[in-house]
Amino acid sequence: MESILFILLALVGLCLGWRLVEWHPFLRWGFLGLVVLSLTAAWQWRHIWVKDELSQRAFHQTLPKEGDQAAYVSSATCQSCHPSQHHSWHASHHRTMTQFVSQDAVLARFEKVSLNYLGRPIELSWEGDSLWATMDEPEWLFNTPEAELAESQKPPLTQRYQLGLMTGAHHMQVFWIPSGQGNAQRIFPFCFLTEDQRWVPFKDTFLRDPSMSHYDQSWNANCINCHVTQGRPMPTSPTATQTAVAELGIACEACHGPAAQHVSSNHSPMRRYEQHGLEKPDPTIVNPAHLDHERSSMVCGQCHGIHWISDSRDYYFNGFRYRPGGRLDRNKKPIRATRLKELPEVLQAVKQQPRFLADRFWPDGMVRVSGREFTGMVESPCYEKGSLSCLSCHQMHHSQPGTEAMEAWRDDQLKPEMEGSAACLQCHESIAADIPAHTHHSLESSGSDCYNCHMPHTTYGLMKAIRSHQIDVPSMEQSLKTGRPNACNLCHLDQTLSWTASHLEDWYGQAKPDLPHDDDPVAASLHWLLKGDAGIRALTAWHYGWEPAKQASGQGWQVPLLAGLLEDPYSAVRYITQRSLKSYEGLQDLACDFTGDSESFSEAAQWVRQEWEQTLTATPGPSDPQKVLFRTSTEWDAEKVKEWQSLRSNRSMDLQE
Repeated sequence: MESILFILLALVGLCLGWRLVEWHPFLRWGFLGLVVLSLTAAWQWRHIWVKDELSQRAFHQTLPKEGDQAAYVSSATCQSCHPSQHHSWHASHHRTMTQFVSQDAVLARFEKVSLNYLGRPIELSWEGDSLWATMDEPEWLFNTPEAELAESQKPPLTQRYQLGLMTGAHHMQVFWIPSGQGNAQRIFPFCFLTEDQRWVPFKDTFLRDPSMSHYDQSWNANCINCHVTQGRPMPTSPTATQTAVAELGIACEACHGPAAQHVSSNHSPMRRYEQHGLEKPDPTIVNPAHLDHERSSMVCGQCHGIHWISDSRDYYFNGFRYRPGGRLDRNKKPIRATRLKELPEVLQAVKQQPRFLADRFWPDGMVRVSGREFTGMVESPCYEKGSLSCLSCHQMHHSQPGTEAMEAWRDDQLKPEMEGSAACLQCHESIAADIPAHTHHSLESSGSDCYNCHMPHTTYGLMKAIRSHQIDVPSMEQSLKTGRPNACNLCHLDQTLSWTASHLEDWYGQAKPDLPHDDDPVAASLHWLLKGDAGIRALTAWHYGWEPAKQASGQGWQVPLLAGLLEDPYSAVRYITQRSLKSYEGLQDLACDFTGDSESFSEAAQWVRQEWEQTLTATPGPSDPQKVLFRTSTEWDAEKVKEWQSLRSNRSMDLQE
């Protein structure tokens, strides 16, 4: 049809032009030649346009299908009646959990970039609004042992792939390659770190045993669980899918439920007017703020929790059965490590997958990985015995769209008044009357901040330490049983476990437990930093750069001890260490590629110690040198540190954040 219309228009133009120039034969033939050239160029342009259009249509068939869910209407439909809420949601990181690739969505600014994955070159380049990767076939790349890639004689840059899907935007952006199997998506080997503004291998952004093979991931089997609104994997074979989602990202209906009935019911202006006059909520839509604390928290918990899929087949073809306002107890059941007896099928599975719990929980059942805040919060007395919910501290919409305050809100989506101890003191009014009497710290001290003692940074994720969402009290007994660093010694880096145990006994009546004999003379943080497993080393290295801890412990003595972790076998530990070291005077220019080679790590550690020695006079030494493995206030005990590092826990870790 388009071709016929094109020819008719061309003939009409030719006839009109012929009539206009019929008075002069020379102009007539010149015009005819011009028309022929124009028609040829136009036809060629149309051919290219049609070919490109068909190519893009075919490409979109390789991406998850959006909008194919009954009863869901999409966030665009919500905007007309709820513009303010839509605006703040659109500015949030929930919206960008999964997006189609475009120049506007990708935060990295480049036309073409050359990368290197274990010796194999990869090139990324833009062609208009399409992002292309020139690289080896992913199947070959991820199935070849890492040690063999650099030695391979296979010609590089043999294939081109268009990247159409991406996840994340807050801390990093991850990209996906269509696998060619339906619309299944396979991980692209590099991701973009937003804070550092650099591309790094995806495998190096997780706290994962470096001896493990490539970190190959399937978006359709993993990310779809929490990074879209109502996703259905829809496998068509062991490797192929026809995945469908209601909407990419975490959109309005992820929290408010399917809105088709709500939209249909409120088409009438009269009903909308009547509804505004009623005190009870609109029954056609869910507002989490109107639910009890358990059900409102489950709205968040559908993504921010550790779950067990009890009916895999049902999930694969229908997605999760949970809907906001209901309970998380159908085919997506919350796992509480403290109550595994309530889920016998999980107990059975754990026996077959012994790492399942260890890669997610501390030994006492406290969550140790990020993104699982609901699982932590439900273990808190404030939730179990009170009415604490996610919405006690967080809000999903900002009241002042487009302001600087909203920009700050985007980070954690905290209510403005909940950024400090007010979050706790809204319930604990008796403590609010005299905070220092409870904390035994001055009111201005970070030790009087409720969060620092009761929600310490003992959760790992996103290459940093994150606050635990299980509200707890510092306990020396628990710290000894689980190996988990306690809040007191994560702030007082230069103090021993014995020092902490004595204060907890004096201030709060906690019986002082028997302590390992070698813990008495040396600060607890040194044990964690030098002897701990990779997860504990990462948390401790982060605290060595945490400003409240540096203020409480003195600054400067940490540098030569921390420098050794630049050579840690885990790339995530090296990254955290480098970031913490840069927070010290004179080390802002530290250049160390945490994804590089062991020789460069050693050189960086040596440079750090040399810089530290040159600035000794400007930084006070430790108040008690022996507690932090120093011989004197200006000389660290290199031999002792090396001896302790040889005792490092090398147990394999793969934290499932």
